[in-house]
Amino acid sequence: MNWQTLFQKFALLLVIIFGTESTALFAQAVAETVPVPDSKTASETAPVTPPALEALFGGTFELLDHQGSVRRDSDWPDKLKLIFFGYTHCPAICPTSLNDISEALDLLGNEADLIQPLFITVDPERDRPVVLADYISSFHPSLIGLSGTEEQVAAVSKKFRVQRHKILLSEEDHSAHSEHSDGHGGAVNYDAAHSSLTYLMDTEGKFLTIFPYDTGANVMAQRLKVYLEKSR
Repeated sequence: MNWQTLFQKFALLLVIIFGTESTALFAQAVAETVPVPDSKTASETAPVTPPALEALFGGTFELLDHQGSVRRDSDWPDKLKLIFFGYTHCPAICPTSLNDISEALDLLGNEADLIQPLFITVDPERDRPVVLADYISSFHPSLIGLSGTEEQVAAVSKKFRVQRHKILLSEEDHSAHSEHSDGHGGAVNYDAAHSSLTYLMDTEGKFLTIFPYDTGANVMAQRLKVYLEKSR
């Protein structure tokens, strides 16, 4: 049994017992110590995702994209999907993660055309399509923002085991967010705490792997190459 299989099985156990945040911490520790396979042998070293993990993350969804069009999980049948959950008022984790994704895709060059990055909001109350459109314009041009009703977002979050909840801001915290608004003149009065993993799904929407927060663009790009090679 290779290290990738051991890692994924242990990650599964952590998710079941402690949730995705503990999994992120474990994954980050492993990511800092495990070497990236040589691209020349990528097809030989690409890990096989255990069936239990395939079933644990992902599923069908129907949401609105940042242009107001209905989007489904089946809309990108020929591409890997790189999915991050966050929100536009996020002070640090979301922009950092989306920047890492954007830089990783840039490093892939033309191969990035085989990957569809998706940003699913955990804050549909404020992140309507027009707000998402403005926000994602700062990142990779292929990035698609997705929102919907509270029920739709809650459903897709549950399928990816994304934990999300509101944290009401004190006046002091509120002042630190004074530069943000809801996009329609309203002030921010809460943060939307959420899990910080990035999910890689295959062309059929099955789970492949996770990238913990702050993985880094170089490492992410090299690992994406492994899965791209495997998918050919």
